[in-house]
Amino acid sequence: MGIVSGFLSFEKSMGATLTRLLYYFGILGILWHAVRRFWFWLTYLDNDWDTALWGMIKTPIGAIIAIMVLRVIAEFLVAHFRMDKSLHDQVTGRAAPPKAE
Repeated sequence: MGIVSGFLSFEKSMGATLTRLLYYFGILGILWHAVRRFWFWLTYLDNDWDTALWGMIKTPIGAIIAIMVLRVIAEFLVAHFRMDKSLHDQVTGRAAPPKAE
């Protein structure tokens, strides 16, 4: 029962864990879409050679750009949840008091 109560507890923020999980699912989705698009352009070679070649060149570049954008969004969310946790600790009195000089 400890796992379930720990999972349902609001004392521990799940934002970083969920962001990491969605980041990995996002990478898998982007790679799956890139493989499907590359396969489409590979089979399109019989119809229009130059369009298919440009599509095969643009597909990995688009996937790399999409992964970079996903990384920036994930880093922003992790920073937001970290800031929210530190603010929560200050409000509830769990943060360490500042050191006197």
